[in-house]
Amino acid sequence: MRILSLSLNGIQTMIKKALLLNGCLWSFAVFADEAVIELAPITVEGSKTVPASFNTEAVSKNTLTGSELTERGINGIDDISQRIANFHLTSQGTGSFTQRFSMRGLTNTAIFSPPAVVFYVDDVPYSNSIATMGRLLNISSLDVYRSAQPGSFGKNAYAGAVDIKTRQPENKLSAGVSLELGNYDFHQVRANVSGGLITDQLFFSLNGEFQQRDGFLYNSYLNTHPDAVENFSGRAALKWTPNQAWDVRLTFSRENFNYGASRYVRLDSPDFFTVSSEVSEKLKQRADSQALRIAYHADNYELLSISSRRFWQMAPLRADFDSLPTLFTRFQDSTETAWTQEFRLQPKHNNGDWQWHIGLFYSDIQKHSSSDAFLPTSYTRNESKKRTMDNYAGFAQLSYQGIKDIRVFLDLRMDYVRNTVDVYNFYLPSNNRIVLQQADTNFFISPKFGIDYTFSPQLLVYAATGRGFKPSGFALPAFYPVLSHFYKETSWQNEIGMKTNWFDNRFKLNLAGFYYAIKNYQIERGFASGDYATINAPKAHSLGFEVESQSELVKNLWLETALGYTHTQFDDYHDPITQANYAGKTAPFIPDFTSTIALQYKHPEGYFARAEWLWTGRTYFDESERAALSQREYSLLNLRIGYKTNGYSAYVYTDNLTNTDYYSFIVGTRGVPGNPRVIGAQLGYEF
Repeated sequence: MRILSLSLNGIQTMIKKALLLNGCLWSFAVFADEAVIELAPITVEGSKTVPASFNTEAVSKNTLTGSELTERGINGIDDISQRIANFHLTSQGTGSFTQRFSMRGLTNTAIFSPPAVVFYVDDVPYSNSIATMGRLLNISSLDVYRSAQPGSFGKNAYAGAVDIKTRQPENKLSAGVSLELGNYDFHQVRANVSGGLITDQLFFSLNGEFQQRDGFLYNSYLNTHPDAVENFSGRAALKWTPNQAWDVRLTFSRENFNYGASRYVRLDSPDFFTVSSEVSEKLKQRADSQALRIAYHADNYELLSISSRRFWQMAPLRADFDSLPTLFTRFQDSTETAWTQEFRLQPKHNNGDWQWHIGLFYSDIQKHSSSDAFLPTSYTRNESKKRTMDNYAGFAQLSYQGIKDIRVFLDLRMDYVRNTVDVYNFYLPSNNRIVLQQADTNFFISPKFGIDYTFSPQLLVYAATGRGFKPSGFALPAFYPVLSHFYKETSWQNEIGMKTNWFDNRFKLNLAGFYYAIKNYQIERGFASGDYATINAPKAHSLGFEVESQSELVKNLWLETALGYTHTQFDDYHDPITQANYAGKTAPFIPDFTSTIALQYKHPEGYFARAEWLWTGRTYFDESERAALSQREYSLLNLRIGYKTNGYSAYVYTDNLTNTDYYSFIVGTRGVPGNPRVIGAQLGYEF
């Protein structure tokens, strides 16, 4: 294994990129500093330590602050799921393309279905899991909802939601830069600057990140490390508040991710990270987005409008299907353009017995992909797919808390979804052609009713029940055109929970249990040719629980635990291709257990140490429950030590300290190895 390298050339390269990125931001900051007429007073507070965030609301929810994300090394969306019970990401080694997010047994399919878990950043939704590739830049807070939220968000949060808020600029000029170095020649620079252009009226913020890393894989045929990465993420925003009634925000973001290659290896490889392929693979993805957020605060109500556009592209994907020196290759380009419009209305003072809000949502998503597959025996397939999805929705929440210590609420959501598809497949040497043009529509009402009761300041209980859905659509497998259409998935979701705190908040315990009855559970099936189909299991159910606690063992030393159990089982399901009976089998891509145990020490003077043990239970990657297509339980040990004072910070860390080998995905004779042991150091300064 290549160990930590802090060579002079590496440090020089790092410094140059830090200066370049920070210099671009400061060129704008100098103008901003001169434009401000008056700076806000500076308040200096004494150092203090507080326990980590621990949500106490009447909902199954986790909350992390921006400083906690930094302390735990959570830099991207893919890092979040490792710390949240019953939330799991299945990565197929192709960036955001084909990634699956599961929550309590509900999940998106790799390519064709809408998301089960929706991601929002500053009230702007990602269109689906494929386009969810953002980095976490200058975050204020991050909330993870582990149950359906039909009345809280414009986009259908069928399984749950991740709601991310960025830090908003103020009059005072502030900036920060951090440098990070690690093994595999990893280096990363982050920079941010924000402040006022016109006091109390016009503000700006700029955030950027650049990172590079050598590949984890070694291609013995080409003598290369094919999965070397080079990624850039940036966000710029303007905030205009001409008076107390208006808050207008304009945001631009850009991501360019070069993953080098897909991270597949053969299961029979003598070395876990070695492949032997004649194909010089490529994998690049980019995205850009624009959003306009307008909030109007009248005397008695608040109106919010959010308009957004997001473009995502994968160009190119060049992949070797068998990871051997044989001609079995696929080339693919894909694009997605999503437009959204959301309105929310609520009373300005929600402090009476009745509380409410209502909203409208519209999205238009257009996808296009073209691919060429070169298979053995000189077989070639050319494919072009165009798909559109239009979603019109209305959503509302009404709650009543006129009875002492009791709150009841009703969420109501109505969705109309229309899908269209236009497919053209051409085959050589047979010259066969397949042309398909289809459309379908969905209409669904998603109600949710809940009640919570505060027994005492130390004990809160809550319960909720409701219905949800994921729309139908088209999967378009070339070899199984009869499976081109899949039905909408519906579920009846029930949960009950309890939140407690004891000993002057030195011990906190949250418990939650759930049972979901599911119809037409959507499963995506991959074939050896690189083809996909989405199949419906007529009946399934998912049940489980979460247990989370936080304990102060001694002053400034906290123990955090989170345990999640999910069992998602098919009750009625025959494979439409093989006719195999999978009733009683476990649904794929959902680990039975997820667990986190963390010990954290945080001294008021700035010293910090954290040790994490992350455990993931057995995960199956198809419906058969075959051991060869599953990853047995595994655990990862992460350590992080740091010091922060007067704006300066320094951390050293190691993830996967024991260098545990595991697969994040398995298909056929290939798997996607998880990250090996990584070691690094980070220096930062902000003011």
